[in-house]
Amino acid sequence: MRVLSVILFFVAVTCVSAHSVHTSTAEAEYNLKTKKLEVSLTVFVSDLELALIRQSEREMRIEKTPAAEFDAQVLAYLVKTFVVTDAAGKVSKMEWVGREMADVSAKSGDPAVVLFFEVVMPEGLQGGRLQNAVFSEMFKDQINLLRLRDGDKKNEFSFTREHPSKMLNVREITP
Repeated sequence: MRVLSVILFFVAVTCVSAHSVHTSTAEAEYNLKTKKLEVSLTVFVSDLELALIRQSEREMRIEKTPAAEFDAQVLAYLVKTFVVTDAAGKVSKMEWVGREMADVSAKSGDPAVVLFFEVVMPEGLQGGRLQNAVFSEMFKDQINLLRLRDGDKKNEFSFTREHPSKMLNVREITP
């Protein structure tokens, strides 16, 4: 009975603090010098904490959990949900850079955090693929948006639970 009470408490807290929009936005740029895809991913803090609690099966709060522990859990989550493969289908290595609270939302009732990480892609984007399933395991209506740049080329992508994976193709920027 006590376990049921705890579960109901977490469900109630989640529902009360939940927002009606389930989305993430990302910007990624391929750095030709470092051979890395540099990514900034903006997510709601409440969604991120919920995902990390489910993953680690313990309390994870951005303001209370030690930064190194929280960041390690974020990276472990991203490695599973933001997966980049090269042209040969090999999963690219992800490296954590850091995070910061999104200034615009810092004082709102549902703040956002920007996660910074890099994906090692020595062969470049050509033939690469991205699976962006961030929070899709939690929300049926999750939409993950990505703006991608590679030099003078760019593209925009939308990922959903039904379509979590796309080829990393880019087009010439037209004036």
